[in-house]
Amino acid sequence: MKRALQITYRRMATSEALNEHIRDHAEKLEQFFDGIVGCHVVVDEPHRHKQHGKQFRVRVDLHVPGKDITADGEPGDATSHEDPYLAVTDAFEAARRQLQHYADGLHAHHRP
Repeated sequence: MKRALQITYRRMATSEALNEHIRDHAEKLEQFFDGIVGCHVVVDEPHRHKQHGKQFRVRVDLHVPGKDITADGEPGDATSHEDPYLAVTDAFEAARRQLQHYADGLHAHHRP
């Protein structure tokens, strides 16, 4: 990603493999929409459940001209996963959908 990509881990250790997974998703998002000014990804392990194991939550904050977009996975979902890679993928898919909606609005606004 050409623009600033910031990755934050909360209540868990930093993972270089997960960082690479996040960078790949961020680059694909930038190829989809090159107007992204910044991207902040937060990977969180809020609490550990003995019955359910580790749960991971991921939030993607995108900064585009005139708007901030926040996505954290599937709406209506618990937005947490036992697999941090799946949590990252879901959050970026949600960000892409919101970015598509934003881009559609820009194109509609600029039509004659």
